[in-house]
Amino acid sequence: MSGVSTVVIETSTLFREGLAKLLQKTGFSITATVSCAEDLKAEIHPEPELAIVGAKNSDSGLERNLRSLKARFPRARLVVLSDQYTVEQVHLAFALSARGYLIKTINSSTLIKSLELVMLGESIIPSALLTRVVGEHDVGIEADEDDEDEEVVEAVAPASRALSAREVQILQCLVRGQSNKMIARNLDIVEATVKAHIKAILRKIRVQNRVQAAIWAMKGLEAIRQIPHTNGTLIEVGRERATP
Repeated sequence: MSGVSTVVIETSTLFREGLAKLLQKTGFSITATVSCAEDLKAEIHPEPELAIVGAKNSDSGLERNLRSLKARFPRARLVVLSDQYTVEQVHLAFALSARGYLIKTINSSTLIKSLELVMLGESIIPSALLTRVVGEHDVGIEADEDDEDEEVVEAVAPASRALSAREVQILQCLVRGQSNKMIARNLDIVEATVKAHIKAILRKIRVQNRVQAAIWAMKGLEAIRQIPHTNGTLIEVGRERATP
């Protein structure tokens, strides 16, 4: 991917200039770097396709920047790059049509990959959000054992409510709307094992079907209720790499 017209909005001059140089080397065409959206020139050619908006934990200017960009450049993809995510800020970002919410501690390769995914139509959020959903619903996470044999998976004790790491992965896939076949291919396991895991997930979180499981995960945090799924697939980003 190359030639993506990009603007960077960030109050820190050093961070703003460093990010612009990094992006310029990877095929993103930087057309403007400013401290706030109001500082952008009246006319920008070419019109930005991507706008990266820096944010702090308690940044009252984030909403103003996003609204300004949304009004001026309705076709631009908006990505928030924050010091540390908060529930309120994530909710605000996606409610105002942001397509990505990333943390500034992300490494450069993951950042570039995430921005490329946004430009391909995906929506990106921190994977920590789903982990928090699990925690806030009093469902633990246990270490995985060898789950490649579906007979082993079926042997999970019915009384246990702890989700294994593999089950958390599959729950993430359900949020993305993936089929059993897609999940099996992505996780390199057999489809029967996927079915067994989903059965265990439904029992543990006490819902009836995979749709309810995805809704359970998404509604667990107010922050992700308004993510625009019709515009792209939801993807969680981990510490090292984005998982398409």
